[in-house]
Amino acid sequence: MNPFSVELAKFKEEIFLVQNDIKSAYYERAIARLNELVILHPNQAEPFYELGKMAYNFWRNDEAEDFYIKALKADPEYFPTYTQYALILIKAQRFDEAENLLEQSKKLINREDSDIYFYYGMLYQHKGQLENAISSYKSAINVSINESQIDLNLKFIRACIELRGWE
Repeated sequence: MNPFSVELAKFKEEIFLVQNDIKSAYYERAIARLNELVILHPNQAEPFYELGKMAYNFWRNDEAEDFYIKALKADPEYFPTYTQYALILIKAQRFDEAENLLEQSKKLINREDSDIYFYYGMLYQHKGQLENAISSYKSAINVSINESQIDLNLKFIRACIELRGWE
């Protein structure tokens, strides 16, 4: 799609409407719209990504992973897919795969460095490497663009410090 086309504007509007449906708990309508968007725009990552997020939120991680893989194939430049997919891999203790995915995300032009460091922190925390986790969370704070990102990273730093005290 041309970056400034009417078609792209309509697509983004549809994604916005789907996100509102999800926030309002109209899941069936959201899923139907997303499935339509997948058919109409198979080279766009967002519909696959949104389906993956929904599956993850309903504890269907295998299904979420399938959607995230499809999102990466549709558009390898769509950054949010990397972090959400990494989260699934981290929780499944597939640490090498998660780390590889985060490394790939560093090469993207439209990336959010704070998110990358945050998920590296989660990776290290789940591996029990608390000092590395704290360091990653601190790096995330250094490049954060809003208070909520800073607060979240501080919360995880405090959790790591507590965990370190129990060792």
